[in-house]
Amino acid sequence: IASCSSLLSTAQMLFEITLMSFDATDFTGADPFLGPFCFSLFIIIVVFICLSMFMSILNDGFHHVEVNSIEDQQILSYMLKKFLNWTHLRRPNVEETYEIRDSRMHSQYVDPIENFPDKIDQLLEALDRVY
Repeated sequence: IASCSSLLSTAQMLFEITLMSFDATDFTGADPFLGPFCFSLFIIIVVFICLSMFMSILNDGFHHVEVNSIEDQQILSYMLKKFLNWTHLRRPNVEETYEIRDSRMHSQYVDPIENFPDKIDQLLEALDRVY
């Protein structure tokens, strides 16, 4: 078949077969058994396996987005609130003010046990450098 003479034309022909826009007489003209057999094998592999896998991946992606839509809305409202506070278009209420103060205090006074794993990692790295 002349349409299979180069890699690009072969890929184009296979894409046309996938879209079901091709001339079937070329296959039977090339070989009465092998042409239709290869065509049937290609259709089984591409249409029934690859396209169903593609559709299941899309379905899983849409399901994941549907489940996480609430988290996305919370992220968007958090970003909007931070932007409005940053531009001083909205003043934080009393509860938000306490949250900001608590986060600042927590960042200044960190519990030593929280830093313990980092200190152990630093100790192990120093021991590795020595030995």
